[in-house]
Amino acid sequence: MINAINYNPTTQPTNTRKLSIFYYNDTHGNSDQIAGVAHAAKEFKRKNLNNNTDSFVLSAGDNYSGGDTQKNAFIIDLMQNFMGVDLSAIGNHEIDGKSKGLYDIIKDKKVQFVATNAVLSKDNPLEGVIKKSIIKEQNGIKYGFIGTMPIDFKTCTKKEVQKDISVADFEQTIAALQKEIDSLKAQKIDKIILLSHSGYEKDKEYARNLDGVDIIVGGHTHTVVEGAKNNENIVKSKSGEPVLIVQAGENGKYYGILNVEFDEKGILKTVQNTLKSSLHLEKSPILEYIKEKFTGKSPQIATISEIEPMPQNRRIAPCAWTNAMVDAMKSELGTQIALINSANTRKVPRIGKLTEKDVVESTPMKNKLIKTKISQKQLIDAIKAALNRTFSNKDGVPGIIVTSGLSYKADDKGNLLEASFIENDGKKTPIDINNPSKDIIYSVACDDFISQKDGEYPELFPQYEVENFDFDKDLTFINHIKKLDKKDGLKFIDDKRIEIQKTSQQIQPNNSNQNFLNLFFPKAS
Repeated sequence: MINAINYNPTTQPTNTRKLSIFYYNDTHGNSDQIAGVAHAAKEFKRKNLNNNTDSFVLSAGDNYSGGDTQKNAFIIDLMQNFMGVDLSAIGNHEIDGKSKGLYDIIKDKKVQFVATNAVLSKDNPLEGVIKKSIIKEQNGIKYGFIGTMPIDFKTCTKKEVQKDISVADFEQTIAALQKEIDSLKAQKIDKIILLSHSGYEKDKEYARNLDGVDIIVGGHTHTVVEGAKNNENIVKSKSGEPVLIVQAGENGKYYGILNVEFDEKGILKTVQNTLKSSLHLEKSPILEYIKEKFTGKSPQIATISEIEPMPQNRRIAPCAWTNAMVDAMKSELGTQIALINSANTRKVPRIGKLTEKDVVESTPMKNKLIKTKISQKQLIDAIKAALNRTFSNKDGVPGIIVTSGLSYKADDKGNLLEASFIENDGKKTPIDINNPSKDIIYSVACDDFISQKDGEYPELFPQYEVENFDFDKDLTFINHIKKLDKKDGLKFIDDKRIEIQKTSQQIQPNNSNQNFLNLFFPKAS
C-alpha cells in the first residue's frame, strides 16, 4: 500500500528509505533553454550533497541533436562539470554523429550511459562504454539502473547511423530488461530505476510487463507528465507493485524534482513529483562563456527585433522561424516548393544578435538537402498522411509538413480541408485535394530524412531523378539572410500559410501539481 503522506526528508523511519531525483529529457542541445535546467540541477546537487540525502541527477536522453561533435561535447561536459548528471539514457539523437561520434565524446566522461536494449555490432566502439545495467551506491544503499533506446530507432534515425547499432524489438527489450532486473535483485538490490527513451505509452507497457522496476524516468515523446496519478503515471507491475512514470516535455521547458520513499521491501510507499517550468528568456552569460570556450565565437549575420517563440508542441502547430527556413531552401535551390518536417526545428533564436551558430543550433540534424520533382497527387497524399498520423497520435508524432510555395488548411482531427499552390509572385492556385493531379509536376527541395522510403514520411520518397547536396538547410538559411538588403531588425511572424482549425474545445493541461499519491491499492473491505 502507498500512503498519501507528506514527504519530509528530515524525518525518516529506520525501516524506510528516501530518495530525491532531479530529472529532465529531450533538451536537444538547446543551450539557451537548457540554462534554467542546468542552474536548477547545479543547485539540486549542491543542496543534497550538503545534507547527505540519497539523490541523483538523471537524463532520459536526447541531450543533444545533430552530428556536431564539438557542440555535443560541450553539452556532455556541461552535464558532467556544471550540472552533475549521474546517468543518462541514450536517445536516438545521441547517435546522430554515429556510434563513433558518441564514443569519442563519452569515453572519458564520468557521466554514465545505460542502454539495455542496444544491439551493437562486434566492431562498435561503444561496446563496454554503454552499460546494460549500472549500480550506484549512496550512503550505504545500492540503486540499480537499466535503460532503453527507442523501439522506433529505425524510423526516427538516418540509415547511415544504423550500420553498427540497432535496437531490440519490444518483446526482446522486455526480456533484456527483466534479465538485468533479475541480476540486480540477485545482488539484493531492490530499488531499480529505468531510464527510458522509448515514449510515454511504451513506458506504461514496460511497467505492466516487468517485475522489479520502481521508477521510469522517460523521454522521446516529449510528454509533460505532472504529479502522480493512479492509472495514469502510476501503473501496476507484472507482480502488482506500483511503478511511477515521469517525463518533462522537451527542449528544457521543464524539469522535475521527484521525492520518493521506499518501504523495507524496496516498494514505493510515498511520492512527491513536482514538475517545474524552466522558462529562460535571455541567454545565460555563464553558459555562453562556457560554450564559446568549446566552440568559439560565431559571426553575427543580422539582428532580430521581433520573433514568435517556439509553439508549445512544434509538431502540430506552425512556427514562423521554420517558415522562414523553408522559404530560404526554396529560394536558394530555385524550386517551386520546399518541404520540412515540423519537428526538424529544435530551437528558435531570441531577440537581438543573430549569429551563424544560432541558425545552426536551430536545425542541428545535419541532414542533406535534395532537389527533385513530385506530382501534385504525391504531394497532397503526403500532407494528408502526415496530418492523419500526427493528429491521431496524442504526442503529435511524426509532425505536420511545413511548406513554402504551398499553403493549406486542416483541422485538429487530421483532415486536410484545402490547399493552394503559391507562385513566386504570390498568386494562389487552388488544388482539388479530393482529386489531385498525377500530371502536374512541381520542382521540390527537401532533405534526405523526410524523403526516406521506410521513414516517417514514406509518401515523399522520390519518384524522379534526385540532385543531392552536401549541406543542410542551415547553410541555405545563412546564405539567404546574408543576401538580404536589410539585415537589422528582422521580424519572424507566422504568415498563416498553414492553418490548423479547432473542431472542439481543447482540454487545457492542469498546471497544478498533485504532490502526493492516492492509495494505489484499495483497502480490503
